[in-house]
Amino acid sequence: MMISSRFAAAVAIGVSLLSAAPGSARSSRPPKLAVIIVVDQMPADALKRSEAFFGEKGFRRLRDQGRTFSGARYAHAANLTGPGHSVIGTGTYANVSGIVGNHWIDLKANKEVNSAVGPWKAGEKGRCTVASWADIPEGSPRVPNPCNQIGSSLAQRVKERYPGARVVGLALKDRSAILSTGKGADAAYWLDSREDDSAAFVCSAFYPGCSQAVLDYSQEQGLTEKPGDPSVMAMFRLHPEWRRWECSLSSPCEQHCPEDVVAAHQEDYGLGRGFPHPVANATALLYTPYGNDLVEGMAERVVLAHSLGKNPKGQPDVLVVGFSSTDYFGHFYGPDSCEAADGMKHLDATLARFLDFLTTRLGSENLFVIVTADHGVTPIPRVSLQRGVPAGRVDMSDRGKVVKKKIGDLPPLRQRMEFELGRRLGIKLDASTPLTEALIRGYREPGLFLNANRIGAQALPLARTFLSDYLMRVEGVQEVYSSEALSRGEGPQSARLSFYPNRTGDLLIFLAPDWIEWDEDAGTSHGQPHDADARVPLLVWGAGVEPGEDSSQVDMARVAATLSAALGLDSRGMAAPAPLPLRGPSASK
Repeated sequence: MMISSRFAAAVAIGVSLLSAAPGSARSSRPPKLAVIIVVDQMPADALKRSEAFFGEKGFRRLRDQGRTFSGARYAHAANLTGPGHSVIGTGTYANVSGIVGNHWIDLKANKEVNSAVGPWKAGEKGRCTVASWADIPEGSPRVPNPCNQIGSSLAQRVKERYPGARVVGLALKDRSAILSTGKGADAAYWLDSREDDSAAFVCSAFYPGCSQAVLDYSQEQGLTEKPGDPSVMAMFRLHPEWRRWECSLSSPCEQHCPEDVVAAHQEDYGLGRGFPHPVANATALLYTPYGNDLVEGMAERVVLAHSLGKNPKGQPDVLVVGFSSTDYFGHFYGPDSCEAADGMKHLDATLARFLDFLTTRLGSENLFVIVTADHGVTPIPRVSLQRGVPAGRVDMSDRGKVVKKKIGDLPPLRQRMEFELGRRLGIKLDASTPLTEALIRGYREPGLFLNANRIGAQALPLARTFLSDYLMRVEGVQEVYSSEALSRGEGPQSARLSFYPNRTGDLLIFLAPDWIEWDEDAGTSHGQPHDADARVPLLVWGAGVEPGEDSSQVDMARVAATLSAALGLDSRGMAAPAPLPLRGPSASK
């Protein structure tokens, strides 16, 4: 059932006025520092699976001293890094924010778009004044920024209430650091991996508050040194343990992951498929738990350099930290691997170190901390198959390691789609046809984009209908929704929340549970509306939070509303404006 915008606005206003009621996150004074920690790719059962490996000061501290929401779930379909961080940073889904995926194709400008690189005029620091790519001169540099994000951001809401507050984002990925804070942030830092496999933390020219003291961290850690002999590289001299990722679980390591299929692991960057994984350079490091250690050290530097939590104007500050390495090695090895279990053990220790740093510096009574994830992950198909669960891969990608220039370079399914559609429309194609003349412009999960110039406006509805019917006969495809149907408000909520005109594409494609869209024969992925990808852990700890567990289903859009209530901000316009209950008896329904 569709709810009118007038009624939704009235509900939002009412909830906002009630946000200071008993049981909400609102306290008499805001915390000095609010921290959102987002683990990239952490499925809902990850904490329970790895609980035996945890110490007392990481996830256990959050669980025992804070509140756990075990029914947290994203309501959208596109369970990917960009959309997940955007929901956390705005409290809105793509139908409002426009962040429909990590990448999409702008149908008006016919351009490939990175979710964290919007149209921006150089020199206009902190301001998004350009409406579209059509207003940017051809050949202008594309600078990472939050200008693709539509509506009010977390940083803007904070600054409206507290003009002197500092809001900073940090992660290994640009979209994680940028979209979780959005427009109005003072700075966003992420790791820029270079072609020579060195790396450096950077901060976009869009932001007005980038700190050189923070950026110096890269050189101090030896990341910027051109890779050579690992035994003499500064990075490995400072951190000799980073040269090799060994399994630290009790021996034999395999007892902790009996369903793992090492042969189905993805192999790249010289890491190998199984333990031990040799680490040759900064790029390979990101695919190990040590990448998260790098972020933790950088987070400490950010807190110190920006003096977060010690605001001279007495106003609260906000920090968002993205631990992204779990996603990198999670794609390679899958959630049932010993690498995933060992990675969670490492992350627990990393998290404990950061929480210790924060409490020593500011005191727990001055902190408000939310720990969650941007999405989950689907098991490696071979693991599901050995459990007796139907599973597989559907490859519609036109991207990957090999540059694809003609239809013959595409995976078999995409080639068949091109030729069948061409036959239906009376357009001649063959394997040598350049991709610029293909009928499908591209696939950016979960959206398929047609080449309107090649097909013609009048034939587009026919092309959408034909491909929708064709895809529904492809094994692993469960549902397909056209842009026309979604624009009319048809389809399930998850599809409608992931739809934004001219960004989602002509068709939105959902796969069956345990199926993945992936262009590799090994490893796994995410990006679908099923529980494996949509459900995530959610823990809240710090000032004003009473211990307990809530097992009711929680919309992840409430994370933004909860932080807003803790800081006394306006949550109107959010998809779920009611804050989470952080005091009183634990709720079970």
